[in-house]
Amino acid sequence: MKDRNSIDNGINDAIESIQADVPSAAEIIAAGERVRAAIAAQRGTQAVVASNSDVANWNSIDDYVAAIPAYLAKQLGESQTLLFEEETRSSIPLRRALNEARRQLDGSAEISVSDVRKKAPVTRWLAAAAAVAVIAVSFIIVVPDLPSLDQTRVAQIDEIDGQLYQIVDGSLEKLAVGTWIDGQQRLRSASGSTAIITLDDGSQIEVDERSEISMTRRGSGNRIDVSRGRILVAASPQGSGTLDVFTNEFMVSVTGTIFEVAHGAKGSRVSVVEGEVNVLLQGNTTALTPGEAMASRMDFLTLNVEDEISWSRDADEYIAMLGEVAALQQDLEAIMESQPRYSTRLLNLAPVDTAVYIAVPNAPEKIAEVYDVVRARAQSSEYLAATWAELEAATEGQYLDEMMSWVREIGYTLGEETVFAITMQTVDGEPLSVPIVLSEVDADAFTANFDQQLQQLRDVLAAEGHDEELEIALINDPSEALDGQLSIWLYEDILVATVDAATMMEMQTVVENQESAFVGSEMHGMLQSSYDLGTQMLGAVNIQHLVSPLDSESEGLEESGLSNAEYLIAQHQLVDGETTITADMYFDGETQGVMSWLATPASMGSLEFFSADTTIVAAMLLKEPISILDDIGEIELPNEIEAAAELELFYSVVSVLGGEVAIGLDGPALPTPAWKAVIEAYDATLLQESIEWSIARFNEYSMENAVGATIDFVSADVNGYSGYEINLTVDESIAIGEWDSASFSYAFVDGYMIAAPNAALIDRAISFYESGSGLQTDSEFRELLSRDGYLDFSAIYFSRLGQLIGDITQNLPSNLTEEQQAAVSALDQDVGPSMGSILALPDKMHFAYSGSAQMPLQIMSQLLALQPLIESMTGQADVQ
Repeated sequence: MKDRNSIDNGINDAIESIQADVPSAAEIIAAGERVRAAIAAQRGTQAVVASNSDVANWNSIDDYVAAIPAYLAKQLGESQTLLFEEETRSSIPLRRALNEARRQLDGSAEISVSDVRKKAPVTRWLAAAAAVAVIAVSFIIVVPDLPSLDQTRVAQIDEIDGQLYQIVDGSLEKLAVGTWIDGQQRLRSASGSTAIITLDDGSQIEVDERSEISMTRRGSGNRIDVSRGRILVAASPQGSGTLDVFTNEFMVSVTGTIFEVAHGAKGSRVSVVEGEVNVLLQGNTTALTPGEAMASRMDFLTLNVEDEISWSRDADEYIAMLGEVAALQQDLEAIMESQPRYSTRLLNLAPVDTAVYIAVPNAPEKIAEVYDVVRARAQSSEYLAATWAELEAATEGQYLDEMMSWVREIGYTLGEETVFAITMQTVDGEPLSVPIVLSEVDADAFTANFDQQLQQLRDVLAAEGHDEELEIALINDPSEALDGQLSIWLYEDILVATVDAATMMEMQTVVENQESAFVGSEMHGMLQSSYDLGTQMLGAVNIQHLVSPLDSESEGLEESGLSNAEYLIAQHQLVDGETTITADMYFDGETQGVMSWLATPASMGSLEFFSADTTIVAAMLLKEPISILDDIGEIELPNEIEAAAELELFYSVVSVLGGEVAIGLDGPALPTPAWKAVIEAYDATLLQESIEWSIARFNEYSMENAVGATIDFVSADVNGYSGYEINLTVDESIAIGEWDSASFSYAFVDGYMIAAPNAALIDRAISFYESGSGLQTDSEFRELLSRDGYLDFSAIYFSRLGQLIGDITQNLPSNLTEEQQAAVSALDQDVGPSMGSILALPDKMHFAYSGSAQMPLQIMSQLLALQPLIESMTGQADVQ
């Protein structure tokens, strides 16, 4: 990092420069014109526009190349410099000429392939492997993507509202419901007409008015081409293949999801409702998740959405269903929150050979409450009633009601806590696991109607065709317990239930003494510490009891590092909508195998390259890669001398990599995700030489074997650091759809390698790093840090996934009713940032999660609730 004096001097110089160089009115006007021209260039493919008289003669690329010496000598005016630098960002020939001029200025010659081979033969085997991979991928990807020979009956028309035509020999042929469509036939919907088409793989396509599409059967999955208009696709699971949707600007690839694709005069757009889609645009692949959208031209991404929902047939139903789902989710969250518990009475009754211990709030009561809330909400909802009716039909509703009624009555008589324990015993030399349930109970209330309720449940089961009798019995004495029967014994205000007769006899002694030999054990002490702090849901596993001595010596456990794992303790707290989850794994001695790969907690300089507005980031500290390779063991290769030498050189390259790595999304996700990766590198020179050699070897191999792909390497200064850009170009013969190129940039900064889609993102990352204004200064990030006594961590994950829902709700129509708006608003009220972290200590692994009560799975369920609404509203703007 640059020192503080240099930063202060730079600030002073900048202030003096600003004071001495106040722009004139003419320069301000010219600057405005340049900004307008730059924005116009982003909206479409056109030349840069400038009105400044200084650049009037720059009419071709040759004029820009001729200006390179003046640019390098800093003899261009301010407006000329800005225009020149703007052109270098979009012109590859100009960048190449500029880089060549810089190399000549520095007196450095271009490195030849033979020179690179002499300097860095370290990674020849890596390059060879990459070349082989290219060939393999070419056959694996390209061949299955070819159209199948059989293109008959690719899809069938399910519904038509208006007119749908097939284009045959330049004429329109009217289609009817039930008609089968062959592959590669062009379909067109008339004005004011829509249709629903089902592909042979089960995927459904809703076609909007004035749309034209075609479908093709392929070995790797069906293909849909959208020539104009818009479609909503509900893709069925694709197995190992993908369903691909093409416009003339991008390709959308999915394996099973719901999304919208539109194509019009202003470009193409894809919006994701459910699942994940991959969008290939101009050589860059972007992964989109629910609520995200991507346009081929950024200035058309956000448009008026007031009337977008009007083209869907079920818009009102979708909005109402959205509100019902949101209300149901809030009801369930209210039920699951409970007060912390401190009493260890049931813990002290756990058997001495307890291997698994789980303590939750009154379990039967919670189960019954959840059932009641879901049923009441579904039955009262016009939109959820049908779904609930189908569920009851599939699960024999009367039986389900009776079962829940019985569970509910039991729950009313139990205390605040229910404990489930599993003991591990040895019978005749074989391991035997026995479950036990413990709870405080109102004995009189429990026994009052137990027999009657149990008989009612048996009668219902018999009526439904389940003649087998429930093996449940309320016993008066432990000696009455039978193996295989769920025996329930009440002793004063304690309930004990188990299916093993011998265990019930042992529990009699424990309960009468009010304490078991489990008290005082190491596992008991760990659990008691959790109760002392207050707990809601608590779990523990004695790993050594669960794993037999023979298994503990297995090679798999040794390699995973679990052979000396002893205990796992985890607990969950939900207070005022904030969730905290902690888990600790304890080891007998130091961690081994995979469990030892994470380094001990330490500061992470990689996070300093991420801004305070970062959406998602994951970072970790690993043992040095060379140490991990030592753990993996010797890599076996053929005995050829060259292979052995390359392997030795490979180890020398790995040795220059540090153990710190971070990757995340720091900026907009559209149109190109602002991803960023930071890797610790001890020797930037050796690593760079290895990269250059790999590129040279790949191009050499590609030319010799007609692979059809080349990699272009360009060096450039990035904020005063060594920066580079790598461009992959693929021939049309092996291009995937419209994809024929890809690129990314990277730079070496103070022992780190920073990679991103372009140099601008790297420049921003360096500015955060040098100014100290990175992610770790963000208030939300700092608030979620675990309070565990450690200043650092071994691994961390931070996200603001709630922004997905926020982005969706901000673009809903403005004319929603109050009830509809309330339903939508309810979705976003509890979704906040979250963080997970790991501490890797010599004999312990500690995991902590904090943040929104709505975990990632719940966030996805909210997006599913929005699915029909977004499906209806996201297509209109692109063709207006």
